[in-house]
Amino acid sequence: MVDIEALWHNGHTPHPQTVQLGRDGDELVINTSSGQRRFLLANCQLEAGIDTLPDSVHLPDGGTLEVAQKTAIRRLLGGLPPLQAGSHWLQQSWHVLAGGMAAAAAILWLGWRFVLPAAAGWLLPLIPVSAEQQLAAQTLAWLEQRGELSASRLPGDRARALQAGIQQLQAANSPYRYSVLLRHAPDIGPNAFALPGGTIVVTDQLLTVVTRPDEILAILAHEAGHVEHRHGLRSAVESVGVLAALTLITGDTSSLTLALPVALASASYSREHEREADRFAYTALQAQGLSPCLLGYSLQRIETAMQQQHGSEVISSGGWFASHPDTEERSHPLGQRCPPLP
Repeated sequence: MVDIEALWHNGHTPHPQTVQLGRDGDELVINTSSGQRRFLLANCQLEAGIDTLPDSVHLPDGGTLEVAQKTAIRRLLGGLPPLQAGSHWLQQSWHVLAGGMAAAAAILWLGWRFVLPAAAGWLLPLIPVSAEQQLAAQTLAWLEQRGELSASRLPGDRARALQAGIQQLQAANSPYRYSVLLRHAPDIGPNAFALPGGTIVVTDQLLTVVTRPDEILAILAHEAGHVEHRHGLRSAVESVGVLAALTLITGDTSSLTLALPVALASASYSREHEREADRFAYTALQAQGLSPCLLGYSLQRIETAMQQQHGSEVISSGGWFASHPDTEERSHPLGQRCPPLP
């Protein structure tokens, strides 16, 4: 019988005792100074020590053996349990562990980059318009509480004119009924942004920069494109997760009262989303007998105003609530060359 030296903590005395271990059939034999003790191997649990620490054998009577001869004790007891053996191997193999962590990071990135957007795309058509409208109302309330938006300081007829303008763009088969809100927003500046469900917010500051009604209509058409393609909802769901989409499908946004409004307010559209909204605007303007160049004109005015206020470094086309393509690119709708800014 092979002898392996170990320290025995019997659970009754404070000091460990040096003992010799061996095996007799299916039993672990412990030879102590006061006699011999035997335990069924099946009732003894081997725990691998990390790095230079000894292995431990937990005995069924509550005692513990500490064994420095790791190879010998593992051979005697038949090896580590499969799960513990794999975990121990990873702990001892830093390069394998590092590779595993890198692989896990890559999988998470691929999920975020490809799987999550695809899953969001599959689930978005199932979300009812009523849930989008609830989300829009919660987001507006959150922005107002933060002081980002306040009541418009312009005459009431300006808001009525905006509402009349958006109704010109309303497609007969659209599931949305647009509502244009005029708000004072000095921190946001000259801008307009769409919320899910058909709400479009236009700032007072925008109307002081873009004064021509046809150019305002072009901006509204662009924002309507975001609504129709559900860009804001998609960005928020991708930010919060697929669970958010599943919750919205039920029409209940109560459990997402804070998470989704914050995600929506912080979300930015991709450049492809902006181009998609631009194409929607060009088509809507042409249907009204208007030039698609109007959108580029309005963007040029906004960019000029922002540069005058904040300096030439500001990228006005990537302002609040958006990350737009270059204004120069968008000033040539459908590849055509537009006349100079009127």
